[in-house]
Amino acid sequence: MKKITILLTTALFTAATGFSARADSYNYVPYVGIDYVFSRTNAFGTHPEHHGGAVRLGSEYGKYFSTELFAAQSAQDKNNIGAGSLKTSYFAYGLDILAYSPALAGVALLATAGIGEYNYKTKFTPADNHREHGYGYRFGGGLKYVFDEHWQTRFVSRYINFDKLDGYNHSVEYSFGVEYHF
Repeated sequence: MKKITILLTTALFTAATGFSARADSYNYVPYVGIDYVFSRTNAFGTHPEHHGGAVRLGSEYGKYFSTELFAAQSAQDKNNIGAGSLKTSYFAYGLDILAYSPALAGVALLATAGIGEYNYKTKFTPADNHREHGYGYRFGGGLKYVFDEHWQTRFVSRYINFDKLDGYNHSVEYSFGVEYHF
C-alpha cells in the first residue's frame, strides 16, 4: 500500500506542476483512445496468451507529458496442464504516466510507467475455479505517430510485474491503438 501511495502522490504532484506550466506554454488537451492488446503471462508454470482490448481517457499537460486512465478486458485463454486444463482471463484498470521525445516529423518515442489493478478469473479443470486480484506495476516504451492535430496512433510494449497475485508472476503486453485529441 505504501508503494501505491507514493506513486499516486508523485503522479498528482507532477500533474499539478503540469497545470501551471501549461498556462504559459501549452494548452491542456484531453483525448480518448482504443487499443488492441496482446499479452503473454507467466502463470502457474504456463504462459497464457490473451487477446483483448483497452480504452483510455487521457490528457496532455505539455508537449512531452500526459497521464491517462485505462480499462482493459481480455478474452479467455486455455492451456493444457497434465490431465487437466487452465483457463484464464482478466480485467484491469489503472493509471499511466507517459513522456514523449520527438524523433522525426510526426513520430515520437514514448516511455510509460503506471500501476493497475488486475483481476484474473482462473478455472482449473477438473479441480476448482477462483478469482485473483492484485496490483501490476507497468513499465514500457513505444512509438507514436501524429496524423494531424486530432488523430494519432501508437504502439507500446510493456513489462508488468504483479504484486499479491497467487500463481501470477509477470506479463509482457503489446498494444496498438488510435486516439482522438479534442
